[in-house]
Amino acid sequence: MLAIYTPSRSHAADEQSAAVQLIETVRQGAIVLGQGGPAEAQLRSISAAFDGRGIAQAVLGTRWRSASLDDRAAVIDAILYAIAHRLADRLERTQDKTLTVLGTKVLANGDILVRSQFRPPLHGPTSVDWRVRHCRGQLCIGDVLVDGGSVTVQQRDRVAQLLASNGGSIPALVVDIRKGRL
Repeated sequence: MLAIYTPSRSHAADEQSAAVQLIETVRQGAIVLGQGGPAEAQLRSISAAFDGRGIAQAVLGTRWRSASLDDRAAVIDAILYAIAHRLADRLERTQDKTLTVLGTKVLANGDILVRSQFRPPLHGPTSVDWRVRHCRGQLCIGDVLVDGGSVTVQQRDRVAQLLASNGGSIPALVVDIRKGRL
């Protein structure tokens, strides 16, 4: 007899709740970081919430395979640093009510899409959807879609430009990312 595992409805609901909590934890960490809170702890917390390896691999594209282990680690670290600081910059002057979770959806591949809306002061609403997946034995954010556009795809295109302009140097790319050029 063939047994097929299908998660129970309560398990799926628990995972969706955990995905929403992950987004809330990242949001709170970014706000604290943006307001001058303990930077190292917040950076670690935000970085741990993202699939750094998956994002870096997608961003580097075919160059991932030829990159050394040290270069890969440096790119992952730089991208996570950039993500944390970009979130902190965007959320620095926000209030608790500027990001609203609209709902969740389990995608065909098992990822959970946490749909939200960001309302920055003095601007119209922005759709922000968080693609949450399993990595490193826990839930983590694999991509963020802003108004329907993948941030990972945008970063991949920008990385390709940076690599083209620096002769393909990954160490130079890491410097560019840390200087906010991504």
